[in-house]
Amino acid sequence: MSFTDYDLNAVGMALDLASLGDGTLSYPDLVERQRDMFFEHGYRGEEHIQTRLAGIGRRIAGLLATPAEDDFLDALAILLAEQDCKPYLTRHDGVPHLHFARDAAPFGEWVPTMAVAGLVLYVCRHGRSRLRRCAAAGCGRWFADTSRNSSRRYCEHACASRTTVAAFRARQAKKTP
Repeated sequence: MSFTDYDLNAVGMALDLASLGDGTLSYPDLVERQRDMFFEHGYRGEEHIQTRLAGIGRRIAGLLATPAEDDFLDALAILLAEQDCKPYLTRHDGVPHLHFARDAAPFGEWVPTMAVAGLVLYVCRHGRSRLRRCAAAGCGRWFADTSRNSSRRYCEHACASRTTVAAFRARQAKKTP
């Protein structure tokens, strides 16, 4: 696992939580999108987790919607300070990397800590301009633009394809009398 991939897992989790928090992603869809990460780290379908994740998701969504850069960074710092995290080096899978919650941390504590720490690392390295909402009609989920030229507009290929097909059909409808 490359460190970049590991970082993207954490920021992806944060943005999926934000999408859960603002209602653009359902809880079952969150679990499906984060299936490998969730089940690898001990999620067993506990219902009380949903409430905790929705709460941190609303906090992250509100943070991402903060317009002023200084206010955004101040709120991000506060959210990080509220997490029970302490960075430490681990090699549990043979590759040295950072963890922000102890290995035995309860799932409901581990996810918010990982997500917020990942969001902080991403913003420090890449800025917040690459954290976007999907431009597809009816979607609006949060995603991190990882393209070289910072031009990605859609959270996934399905949204891009749906938008392209809709535009094509609209053009075809104009052509027919």
